[in-house]
Amino acid sequence: MKKIAVFIALAVFAAVGIYAQQKFALVIGNGAYTGSGMSRLANPVNDANDMTAALQGLGFTVDKVLDGNLDQMENAIIRLKNRLSVSKNSYGFFFYAGHGVQSSGVNYLIPVGESIPSENFLRARAVSVQSMLGELNDAGNELNVVVLDACRDNPFGWARSSSRGLTVVGNQPADSIIVYATSAGSIAADGTGRNGLFTAQLLKNLKTPGLEVSEVFRLTGADVAQTSERQQIPAVYNQFFGQAYLGTKPVVNASVRPVPTPTPAVQPTPAVQIPANFVRINGGTFTMGSPANEPQRSGDETQRLVTVSSFSMSKYQVTQKEYQEIMGTNPSYFKGDNLPVEQVSWYDAVHYCNRRSYREGLTPAYTVSGTNVTWTRNANGYRLPTEAEWEYACRAGTTTPFNTGKNITTSQANYDGNNPYNNNSKGTYRERTTNVGSFPANAWGLFDMHGNVREWCWDRYGDYSLANLSDPAGPSSGYDHVVRGGSWGSYGRYLRSAYRGRTTSARYDGIGFRLVRQ
Repeated sequence: MKKIAVFIALAVFAAVGIYAQQKFALVIGNGAYTGSGMSRLANPVNDANDMTAALQGLGFTVDKVLDGNLDQMENAIIRLKNRLSVSKNSYGFFFYAGHGVQSSGVNYLIPVGESIPSENFLRARAVSVQSMLGELNDAGNELNVVVLDACRDNPFGWARSSSRGLTVVGNQPADSIIVYATSAGSIAADGTGRNGLFTAQLLKNLKTPGLEVSEVFRLTGADVAQTSERQQIPAVYNQFFGQAYLGTKPVVNASVRPVPTPTPAVQPTPAVQIPANFVRINGGTFTMGSPANEPQRSGDETQRLVTVSSFSMSKYQVTQKEYQEIMGTNPSYFKGDNLPVEQVSWYDAVHYCNRRSYREGLTPAYTVSGTNVTWTRNANGYRLPTEAEWEYACRAGTTTPFNTGKNITTSQANYDGNNPYNNNSKGTYRERTTNVGSFPANAWGLFDMHGNVREWCWDRYGDYSLANLSDPAGPSSGYDHVVRGGSWGSYGRYLRSAYRGRTTSARYDGIGFRLVRQ
């Protein structure tokens, strides 16, 4: 019996070894350069140490080389290939921070301690990126991620004979993602703090739990572009078409959605936990759209009866302070902690929802893979309202053009008072955003549903469907997304409860968002 038990245990252990996801990384940080006019770099060793800690936190076995010479770098690359070759479903991660240079369309990573007096010696005294990629490709594993924070200016005295930065790899291996700290032919900043500009943003996103690998680098690219005021634009080249998580894959909460109640109300249900500065909107049925006789209506506002389930909605538009705390940046044109964040794209709003959900221990509502975003309806994390939820909440039981009645004044909302609704009296044109909550709330306790900034909705823009009248979520495809509510620069007609704005996922100083939770 003991022999049988031992055999079973070994068989199970072997199966785990074969099928468990294995992750191996090589991290190189070269900064202590001397000779040949090469400048020392302050941050690569810090970058390598911090990247090692981050990858170990994601479950990677990490081989770290600091200030490596040519033999040390090449031997470490071979070790990484050999480790990856053992398991076909393994993930590989190669990170390099230090000097890099391109010559005749080939990228080279520069070891420490090598004398490279002219361009002719590069091939023999530096590590070819293409050779490194060839080794990883030979491993035959599932995914290899290569990150090159190596696009500093040409460090050599013979710089005039070679181009700035790195070039794009001509033959990228299959099942790989190659990430450059900046665009081809450009240079990347070493950074003034502990880490290089690119690596600092990458570390932040690697530490955000539950992000799919392509989302990690999309966010990093956006953060670097924003932080550098678009002076440094990372480049990502993706030949991996699956879905992979460098850390733990998020688990979707399978809880049942709340059942709609027939009467609109805002009193919270005791069983539902409402976040601070949110109000509970109990579900109900309402007439969505505008009647044919509503002045200055648009042709896409055909009325229909729609039922929405209960949800919680933030009282205020997301502020710049809130956005900065979660995203680490403030893209707004008009600056102020309590002003609504603006110049955010629809994707920015989605990422904010997910990151805030992660931070608060909630299940994110969205799964993001590149530009593809899917919504898990029963997740308890933050999300954008659907167009139907937004109009239902804005109206707060009213059927008039505005939740204020047949007209809205500039003492009730922030908009272009020089162009009031339906020839009413002119008012103030402030020409900028105002602090959230500066105007009276609607009957359900929601502020700035009209004016200040337009608000992103989940829905893509399209004609209203008469087939799905319960919790509609808009068409499954389309170029534009819906924005609602009008902004500080909008004419009065565009603040109407039924008005349907539409735009691409671009960034404007008149577009922000507010949050919803189930």
